Amino acid sequence: MHDLNEALDDLRAVIPYAHGGSVRKLSKIATLLLAKNHIIMQAKAIEELSVLVSQLKKKEGSSENQEASSVSSEESNNS
Repeated sequence: MHDLNEALDDLRAVIPYAHGGSVRKLSKIATLLLAKNHIIMQAKAIEELSVLVSQLKKKEGSSENQEASSVSSEESNNS
């Protein structure tokens, strides 16, 4: 049981909102629920960032294609 309590103390030390001078020590279940919710929020944030990166890459690729076709058509007009 000592190892479990020590592990929960370690978890409390790294999850947000679980420590501070005026905050009471979280119960075991509160610690686990807070950790679970924090992990879920982080996973959602990673997914949202992944979608944004994909969208930016698509925009970047399409703008490069447009620039290339503009240069190509300008070269054709100059010939």
